[in-house]
Amino acid sequence: MEAIDELMQLSGGSTFLNVVALGNVGAGKSAVLNNLIGHPVLPIGENGATQALICIDLQKDGSLSSKSIILQIANKSQQVSASALRHCLQDRLSKGASGKNQDEIYLKLRTSTTPPLKLVDFPGLDQRIMDETLVSDYAQHNDAILLVIVPAVQAPEMASSRALKIAKEYDGDGTRTIGVISKIDQAASDQKILVVVQALLLNQGPRSTSEMPWVALIGQFVSIASAQSGFIGSA
Repeated sequence: MEAIDELMQLSGGSTFLNVVALGNVGAGKSAVLNNLIGHPVLPIGENGATQALICIDLQKDGSLSSKSIILQIANKSQQVSASALRHCLQDRLSKGASGKNQDEIYLKLRTSTTPPLKLVDFPGLDQRIMDETLVSDYAQHNDAILLVIVPAVQAPEMASSRALKIAKEYDGDGTRTIGVISKIDQAASDQKILVVVQALLLNQGPRSTSEMPWVALIGQFVSIASAQSGFIGSA
């Protein structure tokens, strides 16, 4: 997957990355992380809004089939399906939705579909329960790749994105930040938005956005636009 290759290039060849997803409620953070995992593990949609920090340690196991997911608990391993794991997370998030302070959720998974990654899925940055100190704990480290995730319909206001501002705070030169424009399909009929999206993908957007690579999420597929191609494609 091209997005994974981009992350590995930014890491300078590191064999392990911390990937921190930053965005508001409904930005599509979980869908982006599902794409990196290679399995629809995290709940998405209106009822799947992340209410607690979810941290997933991924290990690659080439002996597994492409559909296999192994959940590791202590010294035990258990094969699980993506749907079962997703429903379990959904149930836990739903039960705790009314609480002010949510427990952090940690998972350790083995798959054949991704390099070693530690994925961090925060609640939406616009939620009251969101503790920016927690963001700092993960985002400030030099081994953290920051994903600034913004829906295409909000692309015209990208320069004022809270996720972008937070990324700039911890990675001023943009060397470990990737911008992700999600839900392109929902803006497909709005030519003005698509023009703005294309400018971002070609690093021709506002100055605050031009120091980092941008990718587009079209449905469930990540695509990196080429400066030579001049259009948005899918991987």
